Amino acid sequence: MKNRLLKIKICGIKYDIKDISSLDPDFMGFIFYPKSPRFVGSNFFLPKLKKGILKTGVFVNETEDNLLKISKDKKLDFVQLHGNETPFYCEKILKKGLKIIKTFHIDKTFSFNRIQDYISLCNYFLFDTRIPLFYGGSGKKFCWKRLYEYNLDVPFFLSGGIGIEDLEKIKKFFYSNSKMFGIDVNSRFEIKPGKKNKISLNNFIREIKEKL
Repeated sequence: MKNRLLKIKICGIKYDIKDISSLDPDFMGFIFYPKSPRFVGSNFFLPKLKKGILKTGVFVNETEDNLLKISKDKKLDFVQLHGNETPFYCEKILKKGLKIIKTFHIDKTFSFNRIQDYISLCNYFLFDTRIPLFYGGSGKKFCWKRLYEYNLDVPFFLSGGIGIEDLEKIKKFFYSNSKMFGIDVNSRFEIKPGKKNKISLNNFIREIKEKL
């Protein structure tokens, strides 16, 4: 437990990218889904980030060809599949040499049995809140207790409405769940969609690193 560190992923970044990278998150996420208010745009330029930060492109039901093109052009370290992508789709992407974070949206009816076929195809899972007709960034939590049912080998990110007030809950959950790899923060640290509150994020990251 002593050497286990919680990873921090800041997602949905559109503005002030260099400033956010100076906070030293482990992952930074950029949304390539045109219907998202945090869509980075077709002509997005991704500046050089601080060494060690993993660049993650977030896609929703994207065509394989376009995902591969964007991943290559932007030199992404990971692709996050945030829609209804099948195991077959993931397998094709994996064979192209990409590292995959697969998102699953949790509600009262969700069963972890549904994701068995993804185990060998993904580096990490990400569990977010299911909102009808909405793919993330809602600021709403699901019941974290559902994750005590998780017994698969793939490490996961916890996402969905995480704010600075959740620090103690995150600490408790992290120490009681050996497969929790990181947290994914987004809308609760925003001034507007895509523009993060650097002061709040800095305080949050500092607190996380002091407590864990």
